Amino acid sequence: MRVRNLFDISFVEDKELRKSLSLVILGVCFGIIFFNVTQGAPIAGFAKELGFGDLLYGVMLAMPVLGGAIQLFASYVLEKTRKRKLLFFLGGFIQRLPWLLVVILPFFVHDKNVLFSSIVFLLSITAIGSAFINVSFMSWMGDLVPIEIRGRFFSHRSMLATFVSLISGLLIGAFLDRFSDLYGFAVVFIFAVILGIFDILCFIWVYDPPMRGNDFSNVNFAKLFKESITHPKFSHFLLFAVLWNFALNISAPYFNLYMIKYLKMSYFDIALYVQIISNVTTILSVRILGRLIDRFGNKPVLQISTFIVSFLPYIWCFTTPNNWLFFVILVQIFAGVFWPGIDLSFNNLALGLSPNENRSFYIAVLNLFVGIINAISFILGGYIIEYVAPSIVNFINSLLHIHLVEYHLIFILSGMLRFTFSRIFIPKISEERSKPVEELTNHIVRRIRKRTP
Repeated sequence: MRVRNLFDISFVEDKELRKSLSLVILGVCFGIIFFNVTQGAPIAGFAKELGFGDLLYGVMLAMPVLGGAIQLFASYVLEKTRKRKLLFFLGGFIQRLPWLLVVILPFFVHDKNVLFSSIVFLLSITAIGSAFINVSFMSWMGDLVPIEIRGRFFSHRSMLATFVSLISGLLIGAFLDRFSDLYGFAVVFIFAVILGIFDILCFIWVYDPPMRGNDFSNVNFAKLFKESITHPKFSHFLLFAVLWNFALNISAPYFNLYMIKYLKMSYFDIALYVQIISNVTTILSVRILGRLIDRFGNKPVLQISTFIVSFLPYIWCFTTPNNWLFFVILVQIFAGVFWPGIDLSFNNLALGLSPNENRSFYIAVLNLFVGIINAISFILGGYIIEYVAPSIVNFINSLLHIHLVEYHLIFILSGMLRFTFSRIFIPKISEERSKPVEELTNHIVRRIRKRTP
């Protein structure tokens, strides 16, 4: 793939629309670094450097995602004021600037309890910003990006973000291996926040079309909430989203700690064998996924992707400090192909199954439940690792003469829940333009056979 093709969105015919969508893509190239630092291995290493255990780490991560719990209020403000662009900018700054204080505080506050409480408070503020930026962005993109090119556009955006993530991950990993004290983390986080602000500033020149929807002042709030959770199409997707995120996030935050604390991987190792492998695979496959979504619909892509991803946690259970390389590469190859399929189809279904009228409210309801369940699953995962897993793992190890560690228990639990929830609840999702999953699998098999000598 030529580098210039990474920036080609010629499938967008309208010149003004192409300019706006190019800026949306440029923004995510800055923003992805901010999110990788504040949600990936650097934040796990930062928590370890501060001496926080698994449970405290889970609580710390839970605070930003609790922004989903106030997205109903953010949606109400958005629909009431109709000032989508202004709320997007305010939310963006409130979400990102407090991180500067998070990394500066440890230099001045030495009491661990006070420090933890202060960080949790600051991250709670970021959650408020997150609520406003999320509802504004989803509403904005729902009106800006035509449905017939959403698959290609968001896959293209994801591909470029992945390319930037690949390069920045290596550089940040190499830096943290050399400067892994509080000063090193401070430099990385400050750099990430600056780029996060650049992400927001890119949207100054993005066209904001008139919001579609009713006069929200005349809408009964309780009635609209009931309609959203009982909507014949949206409600099935909402149920899947909540259960899938619970299954996913009971383990997701702890893979980074597992690699750092148990596998003894360096930050550069994590960037090279986790980010790079999955990112390169994503760059090579994400455009294909976008075309498959546009041709077959989101639902069959989601079905296949969740099926594969459900088995990935089990592979981690075979890793040890001496043999992790093969298994980590194997996991990341599959993750690089199928995680983008989940992300793209999930976002497209959220936009497509929510009605044009009051879409931001429906997205807010989705994020309300997902945010709460994510916070619960983060904390529950940490609690299981610290207080439940040790006795269970010791019993299993003595009974079967194997070597499991506490993290393996939540990996196994997560895999079981992922498989169960995806098999039961995705078939209930109704997408008009989607084709049967068998048709997609047959298409993939035919393409593979053509390429096989």
